[in-house]
Amino acid sequence: MSQPIHSFADLNGYDRQGIRYLWSDARASKDFAWPMDEVEALALRAEPASLRSRLGLCIALYEVVVARLRELNDDPYPALVVESAWLSLADRRYLEFDERARDEWLGPVRGPLWCGFTWLTPALHEADDSPADWESAFVYLARLAHHLLPESAHAAYRAWLEGCIDRIVLHHPAPVVRPTEDLFGRWKEWRRGPYVTAACFDLGTPYDPTAEHDRLERLLQSTDVAANPLLKSPEALEEEGLAHPYQALAPYDSLKR
Repeated sequence: MSQPIHSFADLNGYDRQGIRYLWSDARASKDFAWPMDEVEALALRAEPASLRSRLGLCIALYEVVVARLRELNDDPYPALVVESAWLSLADRRYLEFDERARDEWLGPVRGPLWCGFTWLTPALHEADDSPADWESAFVYLARLAHHLLPESAHAAYRAWLEGCIDRIVLHHPAPVVRPTEDLFGRWKEWRRGPYVTAACFDLGTPYDPTAEHDRLERLLQSTDVAANPLLKSPEALEEEGLAHPYQALAPYDSLKR
């Protein structure tokens, strides 16, 4: 993996040692304490934001999960999921579709990691045409992270999550598509909204959304593609019609064509 876990996922620090939460692979989310209706209300608050920024929020939530279990997990796969997911915000075609067998991801550490990427992956691939995939991923990941975190970190976590929602709604409103525009649905990347990176979710740092294109382009250029099997090769991307993969990022306005 080329990029480390981002500092925002640490939520200003907490004790990661040990397992202090209930986990049964057969119960899915039945032991989660954060009420579903409260998290669904947060999803509704985020709805005015662009799809790209809302997908970024889901990636950030999964990164919180990965950070929580960092001291207990030595499998590189979840970190590779995080890295490839951030790059998919440049263009969804960068991301390979991948699934992992459930019976290889069981127990109180691997089980939550599997559940997290299993909810995140469909949203990254399908939310353009299936908005319910985004809401499902957001609600599950938000409640999963809350469940795994120690109670002492809950206030910081919820403040961070609500702050992220406020930030994407303010800086990344969904683009407006006029009734006579894009009748054949060819502007999918433009419809996702302007570019977003992990910087958007670092609430401790001033945020300039106009710098996101350059940030994301630098991230693409610095990626060790061969080290992450969840990323498509430059050759495969060129065959799919993506110009200069991992080298140049098209200006957002040029996607409206």
